[in-house]
Amino acid sequence: MAFIEILLNNLMGYDGVVLFSVATINMFFWWFTRASVNRLEKGLYQRVDKVLIKKNTAALIDTPSPEEADKLKRERDTTNRLYSIFTSIISIFPYLGILGTVYSLIGVAGDSGFENMQSSFLIALTSTFWGVIFAIGFKVFGDAPLSPKVEQYNADVDRLLNRYENAELDDVEE
Repeated sequence: MAFIEILLNNLMGYDGVVLFSVATINMFFWWFTRASVNRLEKGLYQRVDKVLIKKNTAALIDTPSPEEADKLKRERDTTNRLYSIFTSIISIFPYLGILGTVYSLIGVAGDSGFENMQSSFLIALTSTFWGVIFAIGFKVFGDAPLSPKVEQYNADVDRLLNRYENAELDDVEE
């Protein structure tokens, strides 16, 4: 029970200011990344009875229009940029936690007495705790569902754009 009290009390310090603020910012990047992935999905696939079907699988000759190709390229770039920022923030959470621990332990050096040192040490560890919790949470619940979609949609956009570029080259040669 004392550990929970220390976790909650430390939210007013480094943990709340830094770790929870960065977590909130990362939630926004996750939200925007997910929205961009959904827009990319709509550009690549069509829904038939709640099942995704690739738009251009019926005939390999079928290529996107120049406007569709530009839109897909821009959306893919936006998705990749947002996803990169989101995953980069995930990777810094453990470091932010360790930074909070070091920051708190620096204050312990001046404390005297075992009671004060023990209490300060527990407070220092809460930032590492929250850093690891946020890293695991974002990785499992945020990145794991998005990662396969981003990879698949990137490959599908590349295939369509290659088909589009090859069709343009064929038109120029004729």
